Amino acid sequence: MLDKNKIFVLALSVMVIFSLFLVGCGQANNVVEDEGNTVENSEPVENSAPNENEAAEENADMDEPEAEEAMEPVVISYWHTMSDAETAQLDNVIAAFEEQNPDITVEPTRYAYDDFKQAILTGLASGGAPDTARMDIAWVSEFADQGALMQLDGVMDDFDDLAASTFAGPLSTNYWQGHYYGLPQNTNTQVLLWNTEDFEAASAEVPTTMDEFAAVACELTSGEEQYGYALGGTYFWAPAPIFYAMGGKVVDDEITTATGYINGPESVEAFSLLVDLYNQGCISPNLLGGGIGTADGHATGLYAMIIDGPWMVDIYKGNYPDFEVNFALIPTGADGTTSSVVGGEDAVVFEGSENPEAAMKWLAFLLSEESQLMMAEVGVIPTLSGLIGNPALPEYFDIFLQQLETAQARVPHPAWSDMDNAINNAFQRALRGEQTVQEALDQAAAEINDLLN
Repeated sequence: MLDKNKIFVLALSVMVIFSLFLVGCGQANNVVEDEGNTVENSEPVENSAPNENEAAEENADMDEPEAEEAMEPVVISYWHTMSDAETAQLDNVIAAFEEQNPDITVEPTRYAYDDFKQAILTGLASGGAPDTARMDIAWVSEFADQGALMQLDGVMDDFDDLAASTFAGPLSTNYWQGHYYGLPQNTNTQVLLWNTEDFEAASAEVPTTMDEFAAVACELTSGEEQYGYALGGTYFWAPAPIFYAMGGKVVDDEITTATGYINGPESVEAFSLLVDLYNQGCISPNLLGGGIGTADGHATGLYAMIIDGPWMVDIYKGNYPDFEVNFALIPTGADGTTSSVVGGEDAVVFEGSENPEAAMKWLAFLLSEESQLMMAEVGVIPTLSGLIGNPALPEYFDIFLQQLETAQARVPHPAWSDMDNAINNAFQRALRGEQTVQEALDQAAAEINDLLN
């Protein structure tokens, strides 16, 4: 039979072992999840264990199941409309991302642009929308307004830093009713293209101001044999660089009214410049349809100047390999500032994504310098302003990146396509002499206001 002292020692040993067990559990319960990574709570926990190493080993053993659960592999879907060359390079971008994030697999799906919007709408209706997508910048506000996109500001890690690293114009296309619902994945803008032979034959200088632009457009016009300038059409994208450079605005900053903006003095002056040049015969009549397209006409010397984007390099390389492409910034308006219009695509996360954290990691990688430089190898203009002058970029990118510093987005509003129609129709009425520029834009302002209210 055990004596009383032995019984006491045995009981005390059991109590010590039991207290160690409780301390170990208390430390294990003090572990929290932070964006998929296991971290310790900052609140101190009293440690009464006589052997700290033993307690730490026990705590580490209990942490293992949670760490394994946080790293469980996930698959995210990514839809896009990239070209053949871009799609091939995307595979390399995905491989680089997956190497750095072995727990995330990206499954891309390519669509034709004309089918893409309907595919997204169908996916949303059936519950089959992707986790992420690269979509036209004009669509972001529309899908955000429908509640289909995740808000990223205040939710996505390092969103503020990522947003600050991009050009302001492309970033603004993701803003809707006080929040950001995407990030600019790739961008483009338009600059002035001038034909060397036409300019040398007339001993003309490349214009740097709108006054010089108007004078050169008429100086380099010779009946139907040559036009100083050709405009691709009357839809807003075509006159937008001149419109923005001359200080035009479609609506106020809060997107509440068009009155005093699309029909304001600067906007009227911009459209009046184009209408006057058209009436003088200094702009090719092809802008109202028919005739030779701007790309072909410029390469063959019919159009001394056009305004277009970076894709013209590959177009001319394929169709006119001997043609020398020359770029210049859009001439400045009265305030001495150049500007243009923003194009491109934004990367978004859909509200129904089952793996939003992984999807946001993918978006962050798409905006990394590594990814942006990889896509630049196949002609994709990056959205990171810090890449201006980067020697890894094609030389001709420099003029477009400079232009993007002041380029502006079209109105980020779900009804933008209808606003575009209103401006397009007003421009055509003024060109045909059916209304003065002021009358045409007054009507456009009223139509846009109806869309906003």
